[in-house]
Amino acid sequence: MHAKLKNIILTLTLIGIGLGIFSYSKMYEFFYQEFYFPAILAILLIGFFFLPKNLKIKSKFLNLTALVIGIVFVTLTTQLTLDYFGMKRTEKILTEYHELDCEKITDRFTTDLTNNELKYFSSGLVGSGNLSENIKEYGIENFDLGCMVYNNLNCYNKLVSNYLKDKKNITINELYE
Repeated sequence: MHAKLKNIILTLTLIGIGLGIFSYSKMYEFFYQEFYFPAILAILLIGFFFLPKNLKIKSKFLNLTALVIGIVFVTLTTQLTLDYFGMKRTEKILTEYHELDCEKITDRFTTDLTNNELKYFSSGLVGSGNLSENIKEYGIENFDLGCMVYNNLNCYNKLVSNYLKDKKNITINELYE
């Protein structure tokens, strides 16, 4: 059992380190503080392999602790990796829509409506409140842009607002509450 458990812990450690290195190499400039805890877990797991063999064989608690640390480590690094791909997806969408003018964005709205992929780009100094949750009920994804306001995205937002008003009988302002 000890050899199997050791191999499982080693596998978890290597997967976690691989995912952690990938995520760190992509996001360290902005989210370096997110990597402190996974780095500590990696050091603990690596330290586990340098403990004397007889200590690891005798102590089930030590082995189970290392297993739990390995699972937590892989979970955290997987979440960081998924966060990275989510940010890339958002960046791709915002870049694509930002480059369209109001005329082309109307065509894009029609395409999105056909594909059931409507988006709403909320912006301004005030937070969007419950908009993200509420608008999701209507199959619309919210992108919170913070203080940035783009005219072409406002054109798209007006189309979405008109769609909600005409087809769903609700206004955007009601969804902020």
